[in-house]
Amino acid sequence: MLSIKSFTTSLIRSPLLWGGALAFCFFALIHGGVIKHAGTIRYLAGHWVEYVETVMFTVGLSALALKWLDVRRQAAHVDDPLLDAIPTGGQQPDEATGLQAKLPESDDDGYLVRRLREALDLVVRTGSADGLEDHLKYLSDLDAARAGQSYGLVRFVIWAIPIMGFLGTVIGITEAIANLSPTQLENISGVVAGLGVAFDTTATALALSMVLMLIQFFVDRAEQRLLTGVDSTAWIGLAGRFQSVAADDGTAVALAKLSEAVSRSSEKLLLAQEHSWRALEEAASGSLSRAVAASGQELRTALSDSLGSSLSQWSESLVRAQAHVTSQREDRWAKAAEALTTAMEGFERHQQALADQTELLERVVDATRDVTDLERSLENNLSALTATGRFDETLATLSAAVQLLAGRAADGAAEPRRVELHALPRSRRAA
Repeated sequence: MLSIKSFTTSLIRSPLLWGGALAFCFFALIHGGVIKHAGTIRYLAGHWVEYVETVMFTVGLSALALKWLDVRRQAAHVDDPLLDAIPTGGQQPDEATGLQAKLPESDDDGYLVRRLREALDLVVRTGSADGLEDHLKYLSDLDAARAGQSYGLVRFVIWAIPIMGFLGTVIGITEAIANLSPTQLENISGVVAGLGVAFDTTATALALSMVLMLIQFFVDRAEQRLLTGVDSTAWIGLAGRFQSVAADDGTAVALAKLSEAVSRSSEKLLLAQEHSWRALEEAASGSLSRAVAASGQELRTALSDSLGSSLSQWSESLVRAQAHVTSQREDRWAKAAEALTTAMEGFERHQQALADQTELLERVVDATRDVTDLERSLENNLSALTATGRFDETLATLSAAVQLLAGRAADGAAEPRRVELHALPRSRRAA
């Protein structure tokens, strides 16, 4: 329904429709005999090129007429109070949404309503009025560019009409040359008719294009005055209306924007998370109850079978492990007993060796004691021999006795202690 309404509105505002209807009515009046002026018929309906020029002229004229009516309609309401008066101290930027809602939302929005809506939209989206004045200047330039683009069809018509005139000139001259015959120089009516078409189409094209250019000039002047009024009204209504956070380094502005954006995002995130958790909880509770009710018996059966088979396998494994451990333990005890027996036998042999060595040591000690007594006796005998003067004979006798004792000591596997007897000097003997 909305698309049909939009198509109908566009069709009603189409310069092609109104221009074609106007040209049709004009030519209907000529062919109906209502318009009988010879000059009008000659210059506007004398050749098919002039028909085309006339239709193009009516289309351009319709575009300028529709533009003129729209400009007059907007100029009549350019001073309407669309916004409330600026309160003392200004307004907060978050109030821009309310102001934007009060603006008209019809399909016939003009420059002023669109300018105010787009300017307030900047405040709503950014949450701040900083840069609003620059944005108003940008919107003013944008509307001026739109106004210039709206004359695109008229410019094309003004360019195309002289081209059609030149085309008619070429066609007329061609027809005149075609009708020129050396054998019929007296009859030059065909040549004159062709030249008339050539000059008439060119004259008509130039005249119509000049008329359109003149009308476009006046319509453009009126639209420029309208844009000036829109600039003034928008500036008065919005400049200084909103409070702004100002700082030399822009830190406060950035923090304000960031905090507001974070707060809005946090609200949306919390709301979405709450809905998600609620939906998830409902779905999970329903699904879980259905799943438990449907698979409870199967789960118990599967667990019983699995536990029974597992327990039987574990029992068999434990019995085998116990038997293996028992056999290993008995083998270890047998090996330990054998090792202990071997160790006891070795200990007994070691003890016997110690006893033999002890006995040998006792014999050595006895031999040593006998040698000590012998040395003492020898010393006494030496002293006596020294006193009697028969020392050499006694020394030989003692040497033989020592050898005899050494032989006895060798029987105990001990190294014999060799005793050397030296003859005392004669001086000592004499003493």
